[in-house]
Amino acid sequence: MNEPVELRAAVVGLGKLGLLHAATLNVLSGSRLVAVADKTKTVLNGLAARAQDVETFTNHRKLLDRAQPDIVAIATPTGHHVPVALDCIERGIPVFVEKPLSLDSAQAKPLLDALEKQPVVNMVGYMTRFLHTFRKAKEVISTGVLGRPQMLRASMYIGQLFGRGKGWRYDKKASGGGVLTTQNSHVIDLLLWYFGDIDWVSAQATRLYSKQIEDHAHVFFQFDDGLRGYLDASWSARHFRTPTVAIHVQGENGTLDVDDDQVRLHAVDATGDFTSGWHSWTKPELYQGTEFDIGGTNYTDQTMQFLGAVRGENGVESDIASAFKVQQVIDAAYASAEQNGAPVSIGDFG
Repeated sequence: MNEPVELRAAVVGLGKLGLLHAATLNVLSGSRLVAVADKTKTVLNGLAARAQDVETFTNHRKLLDRAQPDIVAIATPTGHHVPVALDCIERGIPVFVEKPLSLDSAQAKPLLDALEKQPVVNMVGYMTRFLHTFRKAKEVISTGVLGRPQMLRASMYIGQLFGRGKGWRYDKKASGGGVLTTQNSHVIDLLLWYFGDIDWVSAQATRLYSKQIEDHAHVFFQFDDGLRGYLDASWSARHFRTPTVAIHVQGENGTLDVDDDQVRLHAVDATGDFTSGWHSWTKPELYQGTEFDIGGTNYTDQTMQFLGAVRGENGVESDIASAFKVQQVIDAAYASAEQNGAPVSIGDFG
């Protein structure tokens, strides 16, 4: 079996996720870390002392022009995603962008325009799609066993913030928003992946501890096909040590529940490979090994899909176009919350 073509990788932004991407790209078969860029020289000096074969830069444009990487992963604060990605696309370099895509859809729109002129492989880091339980739920929904979906509810809670937060994530100009965009963009991405486009939203947002951004949000959705449901989210929910995501959907022929640990289906009538009654799959049962695991197999599987797409071996599920739709929903939710829950059309943010 031939070894995969080695891709020379670069990472821009060396926070927690940037370091994770750097490590993953450096160890997976067929890729090698050759350059990094970050504004903090202390971080760069620390890396340079441990990886002499990796070039370091404080300016991403100098990295692109001098190191000339084959692929770039962007893990900067949200407000810098678009300008760095535009510079990569202009040079014809495949790009991976951490989520959320941008501060808002208006900032992200030039990316769609740039990709029309210079198509390159692109991916956005909605890694929850690669968690085994949520991936199994997508498979079940796609079989049609539920029949026509009738209603849904979703939630994401974590006990993260019980005082004033520090850092760029709590600065709206740098992050774009609070719990809804920073963490629950994952849940919105899942809902779009499962059920298709959203028509309009009605939302409320509450500041519990933060001065600029929301700590709790409640969003009601209507999808294009008429399905209705809601998302309730908080990063100030007591007794949740880690992010806990749960989705329930009821269809004409049954119900489906999925969270980080299991998938449970109840089918009213036998359909396809499913008998009537209960079916369940747990996280350990769904586990599949991977070549390398540093932050979770979902991060590795996501990166492997991106590398495979660059080599022309497969497609990309979560690209800039799909992430733009997530951003439109978030923008509409914020606009609705400012109007005390008035319905806002997603089409207003195109």
